[in-house]
Amino acid sequence: MTSRRGQVRDAHLTLAAPAAGAPAAGSRPVLAAVLVSWCALAWGIAAKDGRYGAWAMAAIGIGVTAATCATWWARPRPRGPAPIGPRPLDARQQAGGGESGGQRLSWALVALTVGLGPLVRHPRYYASGTPAAAADFLAACAGLLAAATIARGASGTLLGRRSTGAAGGQPRRWTAGSTAVFRTVLTLAGAAGVATIRAAPAPRIDVFHLLQVSTVGLVHGADLYRQQWAPDRASYGLDGLFDVYPYLPWTSVLLAPARLLLGDVRYGLLAALAIAAICARRLGAAPGSPGSPGPDGGAAAGAVGLLPLLVVILPESMYALQQSWTEPLLIACLAAMVLAVARGHPRVAVVAFALALASKQHVTLLVPVAAAWPAFGVRRTAVSAGTALLLVAPWLVAGPRDFVDDAVTTNLHYRVLGHSLSVPGWASHFGVTLGFGPALVVLAAAYVLAWRARGDAGGFCLGGALVLLGASLMNKQTFFNHYTLPMGLLVLTAVLLTSPTPTGRYREVVVDPPHRPGGETTG
Repeated sequence: MTSRRGQVRDAHLTLAAPAAGAPAAGSRPVLAAVLVSWCALAWGIAAKDGRYGAWAMAAIGIGVTAATCATWWARPRPRGPAPIGPRPLDARQQAGGGESGGQRLSWALVALTVGLGPLVRHPRYYASGTPAAAADFLAACAGLLAAATIARGASGTLLGRRSTGAAGGQPRRWTAGSTAVFRTVLTLAGAAGVATIRAAPAPRIDVFHLLQVSTVGLVHGADLYRQQWAPDRASYGLDGLFDVYPYLPWTSVLLAPARLLLGDVRYGLLAALAIAAICARRLGAAPGSPGSPGPDGGAAAGAVGLLPLLVVILPESMYALQQSWTEPLLIACLAAMVLAVARGHPRVAVVAFALALASKQHVTLLVPVAAAWPAFGVRRTAVSAGTALLLVAPWLVAGPRDFVDDAVTTNLHYRVLGHSLSVPGWASHFGVTLGFGPALVVLAAAYVLAWRARGDAGGFCLGGALVLLGASLMNKQTFFNHYTLPMGLLVLTAVLLTSPTPTGRYREVVVDPPHRPGGETTG
């Protein structure tokens, strides 16, 4: 099969299915490790609301270790043209077996996490009244419904088990309507989010106020790097940032419609979570499908079909929404980027990555990982970076010193906090101050592993998650929200691992394929 430069070709998703002749269990340790990592990180950040604690730090350590193992086990894309046609099943798959004990255990852990999370911990903080109780109830309903579906799907005929009696040899799926369940859980979670916002109309956290004021300031032409978030400090009444905008400007630009239309930026963050889940859901559907999955959920059914919802229903997700943390914007942009590449829309992918880069500084850590992804490549990564620079340029030109002070210097000069859920925070309890050197070592190791796992969308998501986890683990001030972005990338990885196309192939855009004589490229 041949294709010309820039066209879409069929390329095997190497993390989703083994190469011809390889044991089918080859990808299962990766999936199990990804799911365990997500669950451990979820409980780690929920243990003390994202602050340091012995158990919380231990859970974070388990999560990072599991992600490291998953990246190490991930097999890079084999050299040469991808084989065409469905991959053969091994003897165990043909006999109807499919999942290992470790994988079944990891799915059970996911079900427990999403089911028990809203029941075990639901901090109110600034929320009160009937809307707060409604938010708790709706979040619990969403978690329990998702947990029941995942538990039933994982223990049934999904995840590698095939029914030899099914017509046409097609896999038997739990037909309780995974699409309907997905929509129901997403609706319940969305309603819980709306109730949370109504229950806490003015949370006492600086992030909320700086986003509220800066988004309105955009309409009046105010420079958000020269604004303050209250008339004076006495009326502000918070210990946080008063006249500093610590993000890149497109965080406020993207949230401005929600602020102007609905009065609260958090509606924009809630919408971003829904967009991320829907993009992940479409990512799990067959690439050949022009629209949403079919009535049975397409390639994403049962337990697998609810994996995208993990970006919304993680423990204490409503607490994160109440605090106005902005990671949902980044998760949505990256999910849209991966989906656009998979569907053969590279320009959309470039724009999505550019928006993420123009919204928050630490997304720049993903630039080398994106450049190493053959379907995106160095050229498109450079275009995304250049586009992001153009998007940020108006603020940089208007006040370069103010921009650097707020968006760069402030973040670099943060001091180590003892309640930071990171290694420097943990070390500070023993009187040890870690410099920048250990962080560089951890980041370098993460990049090496990410380079080793490169090759496809799964490699990009998994490698990116590990790099961001390394940065968060070694950061001077790391809390709940910092871990949610790599958790979102782990969810995308799990979706890709469990959702190959019916033919065992996945579509990606080839950026720079090797040329053959005669001007054609391998396909």
